[in-house]
Amino acid sequence: GLIINISSWAGKHVSVVTGPAYTAAKHAMNAMNESINMEACTYGVRATAICPGEVATPILDNRPIPVTQEDRDKMVQAEDCGEVIRFLATLPKHVCINDMTISPTWNRGYVAAAGSQLPR
Repeated sequence: GLIINISSWAGKHVSVVTGPAYTAAKHAMNAMNESINMEACTYGVRATAICPGEVATPILDNRPIPVTQEDRDKMVQAEDCGEVIRFLATLPKHVCINDMTISPTWNRGYVAAAGSQLPR
């Protein structure tokens, strides 16, 4: 069988934006996913953790600093995640993608880091 877990960029990268509880939970999910692959591979079970960066969803409305529509348009879209899930589901049974990170090309974390390193 195939298990597809929706993890997060936060499951691979620590950030003050996501907070300690969310980050720890997503790291734990990725560890669980790897454990499933180690323990169940001989039974034909494979597990994949999808680790998207920022996804343009309504939860962004709850952010203390509003996310502009222009920024939302540059983020990973829910449909992009759906396409990844479809791709994973169609792979042959002998193929296991342990985890897949999905990042927008215009990654706000990268842009912020680059901005702090550029000469002014």
